[in-house]
Amino acid sequence: MKVLLVIPPNIGRYVVATIPHAGIAYLSAILKKGGHKVSLVDMRLYASNDYLFKNIDNFKPDMIGMTTAAIGYKMAYEIIDVVKSKYPKIPITIGGSYASTVHSKILEDTKVDYVIYGEGEQTFLELADKKELDRIKGLVYRNNGEIIMNPPYPLEQDLDKLPFPDYDVFELNKMLEKRIPIVSTRGCPNRCTFCSIQLVMGHPFRTRNPENVLQELEYWYTRGYDTFEFSDDNFTFNMPRAEKICDLIIDSGMKLKIIFGNGLRADRVNENLLKKLKKAGTFWIAYSLESADQHSLELLKKDLTLEQLKKAVEINKELKIQTQVNFIIGNPGETFEGFKRDLEVAEELNVDQLRFYNMIPYPGTEMYEWVKQNGRFLYPPEEYLNNLHYWGEEPVFETDEFTREERIKAYRIGQQRIMQLFLRRHFGRFLGSIGFQIWKSPFVQKHGMNFAMNMWILLKRLRVRQA
Repeated sequence: MKVLLVIPPNIGRYVVATIPHAGIAYLSAILKKGGHKVSLVDMRLYASNDYLFKNIDNFKPDMIGMTTAAIGYKMAYEIIDVVKSKYPKIPITIGGSYASTVHSKILEDTKVDYVIYGEGEQTFLELADKKELDRIKGLVYRNNGEIIMNPPYPLEQDLDKLPFPDYDVFELNKMLEKRIPIVSTRGCPNRCTFCSIQLVMGHPFRTRNPENVLQELEYWYTRGYDTFEFSDDNFTFNMPRAEKICDLIIDSGMKLKIIFGNGLRADRVNENLLKKLKKAGTFWIAYSLESADQHSLELLKKDLTLEQLKKAVEINKELKIQTQVNFIIGNPGETFEGFKRDLEVAEELNVDQLRFYNMIPYPGTEMYEWVKQNGRFLYPPEEYLNNLHYWGEEPVFETDEFTREERIKAYRIGQQRIMQLFLRRHFGRFLGSIGFQIWKSPFVQKHGMNFAMNMWILLKRLRVRQA
């Protein structure tokens, strides 16, 4: 079977892709291993229906497979609509985090033929192999107008059985970063109320053997790649295993640059492990604290303390590992005074980078149900999940203790602090202060941000091509 995989455009139709999509890469590898032909249209690079149609006409797929996250899911809906209008006989299958969350609703809202929930690779393979629909676990489909949801596909326990993700299906030379994502574990044993990852990957923590991870790193290293981002949701949950991976990298002699933008918890690192991560090539770690208030952390089921975060940051500084700390504005029970405490803690931490985000309730999460049951939504999910406006200063819900106006004020203060820190780090205190005043000017705020974004994208692309 010929399968055309499609990644929808970014929300807002920004034509940019930073790194390849690991989920699609795994799916491509599984399908090719099963004897199927695969092609990819990455609409993060080409947000054009005409470009998609051209690829369909040239490749002549027997099936189209799509992925979608909750953020911007209507972009996928638009593609389903236009493809079905022009090519009604080509079946379309959709998976990803949003499909795993809402299941049959996608079939109710669109003309898509099949929905896959959960990890998805084996389900899609069996669908491509034309196995009887009622025997394919993890599949949602129509039968005589009735929506049928089959039982879930068991989570893959032996991750070493999976082929390495097929990043060659991407136009790697057009990614903004010359960086390869590595997924060495699946599942997360934690139960944070705002996180939707367990809806896709489940709670059981499953790992690849360290030797298997090393082989993937070596494969890309020999092809000229030295920068890798571990995309695990909890890379160091098994700390001895994480140390083993570091030891293998060190012993291999490879000179790597490793990023942990996600998946390192401050309570699952120690000095010995961080020293090994540093020696293996780690230069950037992002920790998510969410809140400096212990009661808020308990409500979020974060299972983390501020002191654990401070200790991890302290060790990072000693080792000269660049550090980012993330905060969430507007957790249940928080107040504007609580946010000011978060800001004080952020100042005390004195890290390389900060992030302040408004709380976004994802469908299917405990946080979403809490906001819904308490009637606190300011906007419906179909609006805030599909509009960039709500990923900035505009909150999507409020509480009596922390109103919309206060949340907007908190977000603006947080962004100002982020920009101050960024400019001072890159240009020094004096020039950074001047740059900050320019950044705050109404003209730049109104006209300059899009220009800055476009210049950033251009410079990133030039850097990648020169490399």
